[in-house]
Amino acid sequence: MGEEHRPDGRSERRWRVTLLSRGADYAIRAMLDVASQPEDERTVTQRIAIRQDIPAAFLSKVVAQLTQAGLLRTHRGAAGGVLLGKPAEEISLRQVVEAVQGPLVINLCTGPYDGCPRIATCPASSVFNEAQESLDAVLDGACLADLAKEAAGLAASGERG
Repeated sequence: MGEEHRPDGRSERRWRVTLLSRGADYAIRAMLDVASQPEDERTVTQRIAIRQDIPAAFLSKVVAQLTQAGLLRTHRGAAGGVLLGKPAEEISLRQVVEAVQGPLVINLCTGPYDGCPRIATCPASSVFNEAQESLDAVLDGACLADLAKEAAGLAASGERG
């Protein structure tokens, strides 16, 4: 990240703004990990945390949110672990993201909130709406099954390379 100097000579960091929270990133990694396991095989969250480099305490919170959204099923006990809550073909990247961080919106005028009072006179709102529709379509079209297959192919090519 670059530094910008203020008129008083002090430096100020400029931060990059991302649409996805760290929790959403961890949720995607965890879901891909579970989806890459043999069907009906329970995965222990500690193993997911290690394989995906996710702090265990944070992963527990993410798993609880994904379970509440119906994307994962959890089982306690000696034979416990997590499984997908429904087939990977039926889980979109958007569902995973929204399970942990809520609706992913580009601007107030595109979200499910009260919106912007200037929407009727703002020439940029149509651009934001178009961008939002594209983002939603891309994330809805990215299913967990396809991403898990792609991850397996990338891992295999990395092992050969």
